[in-house]
Amino acid sequence: MKKRILVFLFGAAAAIQAVQIPAHRLHPPHPTIQAPWFTGPLLAPSPLTIPPGHFNIEPYIYALANIGRYDSNWHRQDIETTWAIYTQESLQFGINSWMDFQFNPTLFYNYTRGAGMWELGDMPIGFDFQIYKRIRKLDEWTTAVGLSLKETLPLGKYRNLNPKKKGMDVGGEGSWQTTVVLNWGNLFYIGNNRFITWRNSFQYTLPAPVHVKNLNFFGGGPGTNGTVYPAQIFSYDTAIEITLNRNWVFAMDFVGQWTGKSRFKGKSLFPNTVPKSVQFSLAPAFEYNWSPFIGLIVGSWFTIAGRNATQFAGGVAAFNYYH
Repeated sequence: MKKRILVFLFGAAAAIQAVQIPAHRLHPPHPTIQAPWFTGPLLAPSPLTIPPGHFNIEPYIYALANIGRYDSNWHRQDIETTWAIYTQESLQFGINSWMDFQFNPTLFYNYTRGAGMWELGDMPIGFDFQIYKRIRKLDEWTTAVGLSLKETLPLGKYRNLNPKKKGMDVGGEGSWQTTVVLNWGNLFYIGNNRFITWRNSFQYTLPAPVHVKNLNFFGGGPGTNGTVYPAQIFSYDTAIEITLNRNWVFAMDFVGQWTGKSRFKGKSLFPNTVPKSVQFSLAPAFEYNWSPFIGLIVGSWFTIAGRNATQFAGGVAAFNYYH
């Protein structure tokens, strides 16, 4: 159960606010080239902060199934399928010319073998800072760098889980998590009113120790009482978007996640730790943009390789509104 939860909570963290400020608000008008319309790829965050007086709302819906397990030799093994269907709202508000604020409430529906539960999830909040921005004409290379500082509030249930509900009453990890994200984005004109964006996101998460009892997010069982020291996590996401025409865009994320070894101190007859792990995944998607302010992106997200990690597959959709 524990490894299954790690997958969808990482998904929630990785997909925070992949927003896109309308290009015509950034670039000077061009006599022959139309400014592109983007929602942003499924997972990689934007390097641009929201300007003061504006906001971006992007509700996400995920349906992810844990369908396998990669062992220490990168080989896949079958496991019982469990589902995490959840929504995460990305709410981002401009504060000044170089900073915005965001928060991301999350709600889960967990399901396996006839047991299903709705649970409130942990909530990331944080500030985004504009480190560098070079906005040029539409037919010239534009680049930007942003830094995000986030804290995950442990609002979800994570311990004293009900074994009769097969652990599906879990909603969070119970840990205050500090995350630093460096985002670098680029916009290129490739001719014939077509554009490519390329984003790179580097994310490092440092979780605080967690006091656990009985069956919990990290494993355990009856009689467990102690402290878990969750592993630190580093992830890298590189993503592209390619305009097909004025409305349609193809997007692709490639995500790598490296997780350290967790530790447990206390009393337990059941494991509460995991070894170091590696996981790689892809998230192809298509966007449809009605205007510079409104767009929809729908795609899939699935693992392609891993070591001591879960194999998952599923779908993701997000509706983006910028004002």
